[in-house]
Amino acid sequence: MLERIGAYAAGELEGEEAREVEQLIFERPEYRRLAESYARMLVMLTTLGNEPLEAPEAVVGYVIRRAYVSAFMRGAEVFVGALGRSYIDAFVYYLGLRRESYGGGT
Repeated sequence: MLERIGAYAAGELEGEEAREVEQLIFERPEYRRLAESYARMLVMLTTLGNEPLEAPEAVVGYVIRRAYVSAFMRGAEVFVGALGRSYIDAFVYYLGLRRESYGGGT
């Protein structure tokens, strides 16, 4: 029923189905309140959709800084991981712990 009232409020129902929902809205106060709520929501969404969205400059700056920091951290993680693997490989080689069948490296 919720979907049918929402469709009615959006003007998506026609003919007999629209008349049935109208009758239910007329007879039951809770359905009437629900239809009114849907209608208000649709008006708000339409109004919001027509207005340009402007983010404050501080928010835009924060998002850009976070993106830079995130990219830096990902790069640092890759670098430190590769460096750590190289040092461990060198240490294992130095101690002679590597088997001959092992290809070594990454």
